[in-house]
Amino acid sequence: MKTFYPRSLFLLNLNQSSVEVGLVDLLKTFKGIGVYSAVGLLLCIEDIHRFPTKKHLASYFGLHPVYKQSGDGTGAMRMSKKGRAEARAILFMVAFNAINTNPVIKALYRRCLAKGMHKRAAIGVCMHKILRIVYAMLKNQTPFDPEIDRQNQLKSQPKQQKNKPPKVRRLQKYDDEAPISRRQYKKRKEQAPSQDESFVISGIDEPAPSNAVSELMRISQKLIS
Repeated sequence: MKTFYPRSLFLLNLNQSSVEVGLVDLLKTFKGIGVYSAVGLLLCIEDIHRFPTKKHLASYFGLHPVYKQSGDGTGAMRMSKKGRAEARAILFMVAFNAINTNPVIKALYRRCLAKGMHKRAAIGVCMHKILRIVYAMLKNQTPFDPEIDRQNQLKSQPKQQKNKPPKVRRLQKYDDEAPISRRQYKKRKEQAPSQDESFVISGIDEPAPSNAVSELMRISQKLIS
């Protein structure tokens, strides 16, 4: 499969760059990366030790996600595309080729489509995955091993939480004489009734007579008779 790259890629200063043959052979162990793709990636990366983490390399390529909002207020996470366009063009063709030839990338691409992602977005996920693999290969100087990738995926999966018995809380008995904070004192003072219940009957602020019930019964009997 012949790969075509944009004309801007050839603006790279190849005279001042040197690519080790051993690194090219190392990247070629990943299915989807050919000779030209490996040379192009190495020219863009130059020295892998320039990037402390794989996130720094993803930002350099412009693959890190950012939140983009449109004029109508709707927004979503999108690829930033703030890095080097030439590097992304090479990585796009590598991902396009790896989807057809590499079982790891093919499985990832199908999982993204099963989740309802657009094809272009799924390719972007594959590009990010390939770049992380390239970073690990160059950083550790080891060829690509699908078994190592599978073990890393198992480690990243969330562990199942064991069913622990509920904690038994020890509640102390209520004590009015226990010391309380100033805030709690104000709260209790607000909740306390402002007047004595014996003085608040049907909105009347005067105490009811002691013989009020007997007087009402006498008046009701007189009316009935």
